[in-house]
Amino acid sequence: MENEKRLEQGMEEDVVDAAAVTTTTTVANSNKQEQTTTNTATTTTSFANYNSNNNNSNNNNNNTPLGGRWEELHGNYILRPQYPSSSSSSSTSTNTSRSQQQQPRALIHFLGGALLGAAPQLSYRYLLERLSSRGYLVVATPYQLSFDHLTTCDEIIERFELVAPDLARQYGAVPVVGLGHSCGSLLHMLITSLFPDTPRAANAFISYNNRGVGEAVPFFEELIVPLFSDKSRNGSTLMKALIAVAREKYNGQVPSDSSLLNLLQSIPTPIPGLPNALFTSSLVSIPTPLRQSLTNFVTEPTFNALSNTCLPSLLLQSLDITQQIPKLIDEVEQGARDFVPSPEAMSSAARRAYRCRRTLLLQFNNDELDDSELLEGYLKEAESVMKTKRPMIAINLERKVLEGNHLTPLLGPSGGEEWGQVLEETLGSVLGLVDGWTTSSSTRTTTTTDDNSGGELGDDGESRENRSSSTSSSSSSSSSSSSVKAVRERLGYEQVERVVDELVAWLDEGSL
Repeated sequence: MENEKRLEQGMEEDVVDAAAVTTTTTVANSNKQEQTTTNTATTTTSFANYNSNNNNSNNNNNNTPLGGRWEELHGNYILRPQYPSSSSSSSTSTNTSRSQQQQPRALIHFLGGALLGAAPQLSYRYLLERLSSRGYLVVATPYQLSFDHLTTCDEIIERFELVAPDLARQYGAVPVVGLGHSCGSLLHMLITSLFPDTPRAANAFISYNNRGVGEAVPFFEELIVPLFSDKSRNGSTLMKALIAVAREKYNGQVPSDSSLLNLLQSIPTPIPGLPNALFTSSLVSIPTPLRQSLTNFVTEPTFNALSNTCLPSLLLQSLDITQQIPKLIDEVEQGARDFVPSPEAMSSAARRAYRCRRTLLLQFNNDELDDSELLEGYLKEAESVMKTKRPMIAINLERKVLEGNHLTPLLGPSGGEEWGQVLEETLGSVLGLVDGWTTSSSTRTTTTTDDNSGGELGDDGESRENRSSSTSSSSSSSSSSSSVKAVRERLGYEQVERVVDELVAWLDEGSL
């Protein structure tokens, strides 16, 4: 109810241009904070305007190794900007000096799609690393899917504001660009429309999706609701217990007695209360000597051996996706039947309150879940509403269609850009040998023909022999890039490269 009132209030407020919002730039000076307020039309959408009052949460960092260049700060996953000239040499370094890092072209605040958005550093690893290698600072904020989108937006903003002051002190004023995929695009739209304190220099929405639960989840009312409405048999408690045990295991620990007891007592039985009667704390207990032996000779050695591969941390992070399922089941059991706000209310918010000056809508030609065309119409209405208040404002709205489907942004090597480079070099060399053999064969045929022609000159006076040699050299120099592209096409992630190219070109056009 409270969020519904806020939705109505947000759409009833006068339209405010995001570029005219007064900003606060926070500067760290010894032990005190100095805040300087400016009122300009060009620097207001940078993340330097985030207040540093949230610095008391420094203990929220997770030191779990993420692999590659990834860092975790205050619950956000960070990729520092790299540039083509230095990305390959530093792609595996996590200790690069901050003073040696180049200024980012912009900060990309990324939100992933439903469920997979809980672990964007895994699900969208390749896409985000490619953007980072083009000079962008990437902040991927994970979120737990909920039927209440406004509460989710609150949590996303709160988490982003924890990391923004630290990054602002390191990089200064950097424009913030919202980038989302599917449900992440919807959440960015709501943030821009209903949360005026979080302006964006630009937004890019990939595969925007705004569907009701009944349309997004087949047989929701007929099957899902009856199955999960009864808490005693919906399996939610058992799933949570299994996840808790798995977290301890992936952390290199023997599961605690309390976790094992909770797991056994969570097993559904025909007789209510039977597991609690059968399994007690005195019965479910691993003796201390046995626990110590298992720790010393099994769990710790295995964990240490696998830590270098980052497998334990990847398994831990994958649990962030899994743990959303019992959470959603609990919401269904508590009466949730559709998203809040409803799809109609969210569309109304886009028409009446969207405030971003530059927006790119990217959709794919084989995506039946995409609602970008509908959103384009709503944002054109928002432009008309905004111009009634500020006639001189120029709004830039583009919609582009690329080859692919709804899952295209998820494509790419699971190990990210580093694995991609290995695949491209290894398989590319094989393809290069094949292409080289074909080119060599073609060259020999041409040379034989030219020999029979008696060394005739072409129209430009160049001998056919020299021209053949020049052609062979040019073909060799381009074989590397062509083989890389061939590998990407054959492995199915060349489409992600096109998405990155489109995003970078669009951002460059805006001169952020």
